[in-house]
Amino acid sequence: MARRKPGWIPDQHGAWAMLTLPFALGAAEAVRAGVAGWWIAPLFAFWMLGYFAFHAASGWLKAAPRRRPAYLKPLVTYAGASAAAGVVTLALGGLGMAGWVLAYLPLLVPALWLASRRRERATLGGALTVAAACLMTLVLRFPHPQALLTAGPDAAAAALLAAGLFAYFFGTVLYVKTNIRERGSRAFLIASIGWHAAATLAAAVLAASGLAASWWTAFFAATTVRAAAVPGRGWTPKRIGLIEAGFCVVLCVCDLVW
Repeated sequence: MARRKPGWIPDQHGAWAMLTLPFALGAAEAVRAGVAGWWIAPLFAFWMLGYFAFHAASGWLKAAPRRRPAYLKPLVTYAGASAAAGVVTLALGGLGMAGWVLAYLPLLVPALWLASRRRERATLGGALTVAAACLMTLVLRFPHPQALLTAGPDAAAAALLAAGLFAYFFGTVLYVKTNIRERGSRAFLIASIGWHAAATLAAAVLAASGLAASWWTAFFAATTVRAAAVPGRGWTPKRIGLIEAGFCVVLCVCDLVW
């Protein structure tokens, strides 16, 4: 069996839901608000190809000097294709969309720095990439970032959705670590359960204030239960991944229906 060439296919299987779910929900919000357009299609291509380029760049940064040339071809290919999709996005959606670059730089630059130190799997690295993914929800709802300043309640609602997605996906980063890389770590288990419990409490407060739908409370309560009950059972990564896929489906359906 031929060995897969490095840099071409990302090996972070859990990243696919994190990349697509915020984008899908952001697109749904754009449709609801009447701001959707043909720019969404090339933006999706830009987003996915950009992730492939980011993966190749991370591989190049952390690779030994003698192995770096193997990452150049996928890096140049994906970066070039992503740039082309970005140009089409700006042509269809307006140059104002480029303003979002300023929001992404503080997230992507430190993430690449961590990769150069071979610490891309650190908790901070996970937080940065999750934040970048969830920010895409706001990009789709407000393609021109300056619109956020005058959107009022609509901006708050979109920000809460992005925050809810961040709370879930970063909680998943902690939860997965308690089952795999940090299995047996009491500190990580406490951090994971504590994060999910705090998200549940925040959701309950927001729901009681009328700022968030009540289903968020039930959703985070369920994730808290799994964060406490699953670690230590020796479940396979595949089984854990399938359960998280189910949570993603539930989250998506709840947001679209309610």
